[in-house]
Amino acid sequence: MLRVYKFQKGGVTAGSLNDLGNTSKCWADIVNPTKKELTDISEKAKISLNELKNVLDEDERPKVSDLENYSLIIVRTPLIEHDEILTTPVSIFISKNKNNVITITLKEINSIQKIKQLIASKKIDMYDKGISFFTYRLLDEVLDTYFSILDTLEEKIDYIEDKVVETPDKLTIEHIFSVKKTLIFFHRALTANREVISSIEKEYVANIDKKNIKRFRALYNDVTQLIDMVGTYRDILTGTLDIYLSSISNNMNQVMKTLTIIASFVLIPTLISGIYGMNFSIASQYNMPELAWKYGYFFALGLMSISIIGTFIFFKKKGWL
Repeated sequence: MLRVYKFQKGGVTAGSLNDLGNTSKCWADIVNPTKKELTDISEKAKISLNELKNVLDEDERPKVSDLENYSLIIVRTPLIEHDEILTTPVSIFISKNKNNVITITLKEINSIQKIKQLIASKKIDMYDKGISFFTYRLLDEVLDTYFSILDTLEEKIDYIEDKVVETPDKLTIEHIFSVKKTLIFFHRALTANREVISSIEKEYVANIDKKNIKRFRALYNDVTQLIDMVGTYRDILTGTLDIYLSSISNNMNQVMKTLTIIASFVLIPTLISGIYGMNFSIASQYNMPELAWKYGYFFALGLMSISIIGTFIFFKKKGWL
């Protein structure tokens, strides 16, 4: 899908790829372009077709490149797909004539949609502010998306912590590993994004006006804060995982304790019944005279009952019950 926004003094109108070849200030938003669209862009914008094809790689890493007619900035932005949080590249081509910006993404992303909303509400105007400010706002929206998703992840981490303490189960551990996986993706993307923003701040991108360079310092601070947040959340999840393992170990200990107490109640009566279950002759005076006693059965039962009561009192005093 391809859409061109043409910025004029009277407002924003729909443009075409032909506007990339003249002095009109415009933004070309391209999502998952076809081969024909790539060819048309290459011809109109004078960008190598190979360069355009390279940015369509899903695993393309963030970087800054200096092309013949454009400067290329690639950053990674969050993408929520099928309830899974991933990152995807955003390629920003900035014209060296300082009259147009081309963004290429593989999928619809929130930061681009937010820019469109700001344009519609006349809060962003490339005609007045220029492409440097437009690029700054685009990167700012990319980082805002990270902040928004991390806020959601923070709530999920709080929920996981509560579940680990109350009722730890396999689903909880799945949630822990799922969030940790997302944070690992974020850490890799944000670390690379920080290097890109640092390159812009160091004026490695000639197309960015010097008067706007200081704006990117704020972005650098934001991305550093995001990296710190990701690190903090990973530490929290690591601690939560330790709590989960401790809870499982404690539960296992409680089960073993319960089984041991139950076995203790049965052990002494079993010993008594085992002794009286031996088939000794009653002819000798040294062999169990109780076997011939008419109350011997009740005596044995009473002895078992007393042993159970005694065991219960002992465990109660020790605080094991």
